[in-house]
Amino acid sequence: MLPCELYLVTLPDFDPSRELNDLAKVLERWTPSALRLSTTDESQARHCVNAIRSTVQAHGTALILTDLPALAQELGCDGVHLSGHPSRCLTAREELGKDLQLGVYCDTSRDDAMNAGELGADYISIAPNAPDLVAWWSQMMELPVIAENIETAEQALVMIKANADFLAIPLSFVDADEAGARLAAIVSRAAEEYPG
Repeated sequence: MLPCELYLVTLPDFDPSRELNDLAKVLERWTPSALRLSTTDESQARHCVNAIRSTVQAHGTALILTDLPALAQELGCDGVHLSGHPSRCLTAREELGKDLQLGVYCDTSRDDAMNAGELGADYISIAPNAPDLVAWWSQMMELPVIAENIETAEQALVMIKANADFLAIPLSFVDADEAGARLAAIVSRAAEEYPG
């Protein structure tokens, strides 16, 4: 069993008209904690949310938008992920309200991570090449940390050893079997080498 949780991320060209059924299969099989739409185009995000929200949330998975806090609040999503500087936390929180999740990508910056926490983020996410920062954060802070853009079992294993709370894994959902195979390769190898 994986000692952290899965946080799946769509590719920018995610198309619910082609991928909804396969997305549902992946959600059913892997029960991720969250699914994030990576598009920052408001029109595309609105279309995607309207098409997938009920399916995603019916599986107990949080639906997260990227950089669109007001839209996340309007459409009944579960939160927003800020891809830029943590200084946006204050305005994003105002648009989101107090009940939705607010996450911030901090790349490899300890200062940005600390600022995000001080400004009200509910989680931070860290680049896949910064396991030392993840390890430090997990020891010093209570706020959850996500290991971003995990594409290989090797990356997953490093971040699990660093005590990441979530693995953010980008996936195409055009083919559920292919998406499932990628997840299986990451999860099974990581669980085998680091059983917790």
